[in-house]
Amino acid sequence: MHELGICDAMLKMVRGIMRDEGLEEVMRITVEVGSLSGVMPNFLADCWVAVTDGTELQNTEFVIEELPGTAQCMDCGEEFTADLNDLTCPKCRGKKLMPMTGRDLTLKEIFAP
Repeated sequence: MHELGICDAMLKMVRGIMRDEGLEEVMRITVEVGSLSGVMPNFLADCWVAVTDGTELQNTEFVIEELPGTAQCMDCGEEFTADLNDLTCPKCRGKKLMPMTGRDLTLKEIFAP
């Protein structure tokens, strides 16, 4: 479960931003997760609760925005919204795909009062 390591790294990142910006409290953190990133949003949310338990961020709202991934078929050139459960081209049923978007995991926003 690499989500635990990701959340640990995000906690360190948020703490660094809080220190640099002189923030005493963070109310909400928003993360964008691409559907082709390999990160499971529900696991990410659970791991955030685990890594922040007992810290100054334990009551911080953790918002996950899921972004669809797109791919391009290397056989026919079709661009489409990719589904991790069915990685085939909807036009030609080809399986040689190039991911175009949706592979990112981004700390989008830190909201402080």
